[in-house]
Amino acid sequence: MTIFRYAMIKGLQGKLTLICNCILPLALIFLRPLWTGDFQLGFSIMAFAIMSGTFLISQGIMEDRVDNTITRILAAPVTMFNYLVQKLLAYIVPITVVIIMVCLIGFALYDWTFSFTIALMLCYNVFAIASVALTFAWVCLFKSKETSMGTFSMFLTAMAVIGGLLIPVEVLPTAIRYIGAFSPSYWASTGIGSLLLDGVTLRYWLSIAIMAMFTVIFLLYGGKRRIV
Repeated sequence: MTIFRYAMIKGLQGKLTLICNCILPLALIFLRPLWTGDFQLGFSIMAFAIMSGTFLISQGIMEDRVDNTITRILAAPVTMFNYLVQKLLAYIVPITVVIIMVCLIGFALYDWTFSFTIALMLCYNVFAIASVALTFAWVCLFKSKETSMGTFSMFLTAMAVIGGLLIPVEVLPTAIRYIGAFSPSYWASTGIGSLLLDGVTLRYWLSIAIMAMFTVIFLLYGGKRRIV
């Protein structure tokens, strides 16, 4: 698993990446006002931090394209499928570990029930995987890292707004909600909202299923693009 270890270490070397993927989520969970009261903004802010962090850590695929590292890797007895699987795992594993830690700390600090904690952990993890897959599909569209990051930062903000991570879905116009439904962030927001209001319901499971569907679509699209 040389590619896996290399990708994980390199992905967490950047200061901004380390802050967004590790320090920020762990700091947020200790800010009690965000997780209690009427609004409980911590849940959506955490989802936004996850989405931002996954994009930053997943830039390794773009860097491999730019400096021709991927060409040298594929010259060895390594298949494209093996390369992509190890890369995706390297980006998902650190985020998953942090999500588990955040949810366990929340369970201890805020009297969350065990079932709520597990359901929230699942929702965040499925959203993180969908976000990594989205990033993979996105970077395959560009040959320049600067162009990719510049356009995705605007795209990220737009998704957070129409997806209900920065503004409650309920206050958005109906037309915006329909557009937002085509992004994983909308269904992450919907799943979290359903969990907070009604617990584990059919709407919660629908949100999980749709985020999983987005993951498959993004991976299939990205896998068919020429990345070498």
